[in-house]
Amino acid sequence: MLTTQDHTKEHSLNPKTTQDHTVLIRSLNPKTTQDHTKSKDKNCSEVKIVGVNNNTYWEGCDLSQLEELKKVSGYMKMLDETNAEIIGALSRHDPRNISLIAKSVGLPNSTVAFRIRQLIKKMDLEVNARVNFNKLGLMRAIVFLETLPGQWNTLWKALENLGYLTYLTKCHGRFYGCYAIFAFPVQCKRKLENYFDEAKRLGVLSHFLLFWTTNLCEVHPSFDWYDFKKRTWIFQWQQWIKEIKEASDDLSESLTDPKEYPAIADEKDLLLLRQLEKNGVITFRELAKVTGMSPRTVAYRYYKHLIERNLIVDHMIHFYPYPYQICDVCTFIIEFVDEQALAKFSNSLGNKPFILSYAKVLGENTLITNTYIPKAEFPEFINSLNLLAEMHLIKNFFHVVLTLIPHKRGGVPHESFKDGTWKCDIEKSNKRLRGMISSN
Repeated sequence: MLTTQDHTKEHSLNPKTTQDHTVLIRSLNPKTTQDHTKSKDKNCSEVKIVGVNNNTYWEGCDLSQLEELKKVSGYMKMLDETNAEIIGALSRHDPRNISLIAKSVGLPNSTVAFRIRQLIKKMDLEVNARVNFNKLGLMRAIVFLETLPGQWNTLWKALENLGYLTYLTKCHGRFYGCYAIFAFPVQCKRKLENYFDEAKRLGVLSHFLLFWTTNLCEVHPSFDWYDFKKRTWIFQWQQWIKEIKEASDDLSESLTDPKEYPAIADEKDLLLLRQLEKNGVITFRELAKVTGMSPRTVAYRYYKHLIERNLIVDHMIHFYPYPYQICDVCTFIIEFVDEQALAKFSNSLGNKPFILSYAKVLGENTLITNTYIPKAEFPEFINSLNLLAEMHLIKNFFHVVLTLIPHKRGGVPHESFKDGTWKCDIEKSNKRLRGMISSN
């Protein structure tokens, strides 16, 4: 169910017909952010990123925002079809295997290696290993926590006080508080729930909503909706609805509830995984310096342990197709009428530029989806969800808005793995929490 004791009002599911329009988001135009024009194409919307003039005054935009807008505009100019193919290949293949990447895009090894270096340098492209937490004996938990005005920072510290945190940011809307993701020892899952119960008793939070989920499925960069000639993103909402209707209703393996959580890594494997989460293209020689192993040992463990045992699912390429300042970053909790409807929806997401990641709630037909959508297109996304409800695929949904500033990103908590098991001392965390409250 998508309700809590404090939130019992159902989300409105009155469907609205999706509107067809063209939106040229001239985010770098002086004193204006949007230019709306009628579209000749009745099936899509456009979002175009344009250039920036260094001598122009930008109303309501501080220097840091301007620099970010300039950076995104600049690296989109670098985005040609060849670079797009290389970015896609980096997602599909081991980024260390330049030969395989070059073969998949039909270019010489030296050309691909040079272009990858340029993408990393000029586009701030990040390549990070995506870890299979299930095979580390860790369960994923996504938590929405609401607090009272003035208690935001206290809640933040209470979450930092708890181990196994992999992501943390603030949120508002349906929940005024924090959004957190954990990779928690499977044998200690009840302790995590108890910690939040204690935090609620102490007044740190007013209520929380906790979901145990599958691993997060990251959506790799895709340019199927990008027009390279016009340098324009084409948002084809009606086409997406058609894709969902025609998609397979078989649930992907990545969204299937795990039957077990074996811990098949040792401390050295975990140390390597943590570094590869930070930088998926770090050299074996650099890894050896950081971990204290020899380059030969690093290479052996990488291929024989991390790859062969599927401890690394794939590699995620962090690429943001449009500036943060013109986007809504949200988390949607979507309840479907059955597993087949959830499968159809999730199977349509693999090439969508507005989806960051998603995970299935264990034991439920509910998907938690992180979105990154230009503000002008956000109503169309909502309309699309309402249309899916009218089609009897979606049962209910709600969303929260993520601030992203500030945010905290963690990873494999290798320091908590001792003697072949995960250490979880919630009693100490509760004691620190009570001390934190009493000192305020």
